[in-house]
Amino acid sequence: MAMAVLSEYSTSDADHGFARQDVIRAADQCVMCGLCLPHCPTYAVARNEAESPRGRIALVRALHEGVLPPTATLVRHLDQCVGCLSCQTVCPANVQYEMILDAGRAVTRKRHSWLYRLKQSLLFLVLTQTHVRSCVKNVLGMCRLPGIYQLLIRLATKFPHRLRVFRFIPPPQKADFATTVAKLPATNADVETRVALINPCASELFADTSRAAAEVVLRALRCTVVVINPVCCCGALHQHSGYLKQARLLMRKFSRACSEQHCDVLVSMATGCGAHLNRYPQLLNEAATASLIHKHMDVNAFVLQEINKHDLKFKPLPRQVFVHKPCTQSLAAENAQVVETLLNRIPRIKLRFFQDELSCCGAGGINTLTQVQLADKLIHNKIAELQCSDAAYLVTSNVGCALHFRTQLRHRNQPIVVCHPISLLAQQLLYSARA
Repeated sequence: MAMAVLSEYSTSDADHGFARQDVIRAADQCVMCGLCLPHCPTYAVARNEAESPRGRIALVRALHEGVLPPTATLVRHLDQCVGCLSCQTVCPANVQYEMILDAGRAVTRKRHSWLYRLKQSLLFLVLTQTHVRSCVKNVLGMCRLPGIYQLLIRLATKFPHRLRVFRFIPPPQKADFATTVAKLPATNADVETRVALINPCASELFADTSRAAAEVVLRALRCTVVVINPVCCCGALHQHSGYLKQARLLMRKFSRACSEQHCDVLVSMATGCGAHLNRYPQLLNEAATASLIHKHMDVNAFVLQEINKHDLKFKPLPRQVFVHKPCTQSLAAENAQVVETLLNRIPRIKLRFFQDELSCCGAGGINTLTQVQLADKLIHNKIAELQCSDAAYLVTSNVGCALHFRTQLRHRNQPIVVCHPISLLAQQLLYSARA
């Protein structure tokens, strides 16, 4: 069975990034030192070697050598990795764990149950097909009507596992940044920076206001903002789920859409997308893509860079704000303190950080839907710390993390606003403009 699966993999997916010998060679770099173990969230929960980075590397190596078949147990061990890459960051041998994990999931992706694969396929369909996403967005819009919204949330609370998906329905938004953008005056195009703004497909689906908020801030920084429409999927979820061929097609489509904007800077709103974009040159190995990604910056890093050139004023915010640092933050932007530095521009703001700020919250892409129990365990300490605080806001730059935090807090009736750092910045900037 194992050799049959390997034969299928070598003929269908090897030309999309990972040949069998390349995977084995990458796995051989791991010296099994164990320095990654204290940094692995799943190992901390399970205390099982197979739930550790070196354990998973050994499993993927054995899988590609034909020593182990893709059993349900092996598949589960690979699936439960949240992809935080803390292990890769601290590895003294520079093992390419992300590549090894992607290659392992490329072999095991067809070994899931039909129900799991159906849910995954429906999610991918919604994220990648513009017309489908538009229809689902309209349905979600109707679900946000006061009476229907309250009913669905009550059902999700009563049946937390069966109807968990209802907990992801976004609440009605108070800040109407889109209206504000329409009212902003035009600026002199001769002195502007042309910025192509990448709005994550998940953000568009859940009616997140962060894109419009970013446009408010960028316009204040004298930038011409171009939103890439229709919103294209960058392929990150497909890549990390083992659908390498589809991921490659999406990456090329996304690259073409970005290139057509002829921008000075390519700005990503979500750290998950930003981290994946930075992998494009490695995964595609195309000169045009490398040139495009050279223009890429995380939105927080770009705003911080530009804000030093302009005299923007912000209304004081004497409230406690928790800053969540997504695992993908360091992969999307070189400066790990970029959000802290940016938000400190707001007078009287009280920033707080989690005691275990370096640990993963458990969102892990689609883990909040596919690995429910694990996701809930990993975020437990952070939610408990929030409940014991006087926080009014929690900011995070990752879409999955934001949805995970928002649903957990809503389930506990905690009135903490979860938003993107740029949304908070735009909120205070707007107040300053009105004053």
